[in-house]
Amino acid sequence: VGVQFCGMQASAQTEEAYFEGKTVTLLVGFSPGGGTDLFGRAFADHLGRHLPGNPTVIVQNMPGAGGIIASNYFGEQAAKDGTYIMVGTGQLLMRLLLGLDGSTTEVEQLEPIVAGPMGRITYASNEFDLSDTNAIISSGELVVGVPEVISTIDAVLGLEVLGADFRAIVGYEGKSDTRLALERGEINVDEQTTPLFNTSVVPLIEEGKAAPLFAQGFLSGEELVRDPAAPDVPSLAEVYEQIHGKPPEGPAWEAYKASIRAIGNGGKILMIHSDLPDDVKADIHGAIEGLKADEEFQKAADQLLEGYDLNTGEALSQSIAAIAATDPATLEWLKTYLAENYDMTFN
Repeated sequence: VGVQFCGMQASAQTEEAYFEGKTVTLLVGFSPGGGTDLFGRAFADHLGRHLPGNPTVIVQNMPGAGGIIASNYFGEQAAKDGTYIMVGTGQLLMRLLLGLDGSTTEVEQLEPIVAGPMGRITYASNEFDLSDTNAIISSGELVVGVPEVISTIDAVLGLEVLGADFRAIVGYEGKSDTRLALERGEINVDEQTTPLFNTSVVPLIEEGKAAPLFAQGFLSGEELVRDPAAPDVPSLAEVYEQIHGKPPEGPAWEAYKASIRAIGNGGKILMIHSDLPDDVKADIHGAIEGLKADEEFQKAADQLLEGYDLNTGEALSQSIAAIAATDPATLEWLKTYLAENYDMTFN
């Protein structure tokens, strides 16, 4: 124990000389005021006092292309010395994993330090008999509203896994627009994050105007488990088994799991360059652990996390490693699916 303590003390002293007087930039790939920006700013407000040397921490917004512009800058131009931290999303990881046209950074170049998981729920309007999920799925009349396919990929792939005959109307500005479109009758299926579902869609359900179809769920190893913020809503895997009498399988299911590892388990995520020196990595990870015990930070984080816990350490590393290790055949199936159905292009 004494040897470990001395080593930790020496590392902190070494890094204090390095970080002291430095500026650490949290690079946010989205506009100011959005959920990802607010997530990053909560860390920026408190991170400096937990890093050895107490550096100044600032936020730099670089929006565009779902975070790809910022991730390209982070991978190609930002200093690889611990003074830049990328604030992105699981959806960004999905874009990088697929190699969407214009992306130059690879998932392996990024090391996660903390993530805020986020659930999502797909629901239908009362255009259908809301008491019969099987009848809704098999109706052949499903129309889902999509701002941009990756942002709604859990709903799109979920319906594909279930074998639903559906069409997507793409181009809505955001998720609030798709919810309003469902209320107007323009579409009959929508998807919202679980916190927004609980605040904005549950009242519709209570009025008999909507009903949940399935929750995105979270991956625990290879098992899809229920969303803890919506424990009464069955996961996609459960709905599949109710309809088909067996667990889900096949390429669409494998693609769905890959997407959930990224957008669900990943959620909003802070990342550093994977090739940083080990001692710099250790102090950044240590600062994150310090934040988790920081009551002032926790007050800010609890409001932003909306019922979910921060994901750090080995569990987070394993989750991101699983994303990077997605079977090439699954990626090829997903690229073909997105190219044929949504005109998406890849590097």
